[in-house]
Amino acid sequence: MIANNLTPFAATHPGEMIKDEMQERKMTQKQLEELTGIKQSVISETINGKRSLSLNFAIALEKVFGIPADVWMNMQTQYDIDVVNIAKRDKQKETVKVTIPVGDRTLLMEIVKKFGWACVF
Repeated sequence: MIANNLTPFAATHPGEMIKDEMQERKMTQKQLEELTGIKQSVISETINGKRSLSLNFAIALEKVFGIPADVWMNMQTQYDIDVVNIAKRDKQKETVKVTIPVGDRTLLMEIVKKFGWACVF
């Protein structure tokens, strides 16, 4: 059975693929602006992950790169979902309270350091 709730280590913004496509085609942001009519500032913010990919941008990319707009929008949706799931995962760090009777705190501190645990005396 395949798990449906896999969360990646990091989310991949669709801007990464835009950047890859541009590099592969030796295209500058200025050239992409001319071909799509999308402002260079919007292109820059999108490929650097600072702005979500809009439907208008996805449609323009379809015309330039031949990659369907729904593929671009699905990448944006998956990125958004991954960001939420990563945030949830990171908030769910387990806290386990354990009482260990140790006469020598030096040994306890070595164990704590080894496993990167927090310790309260």
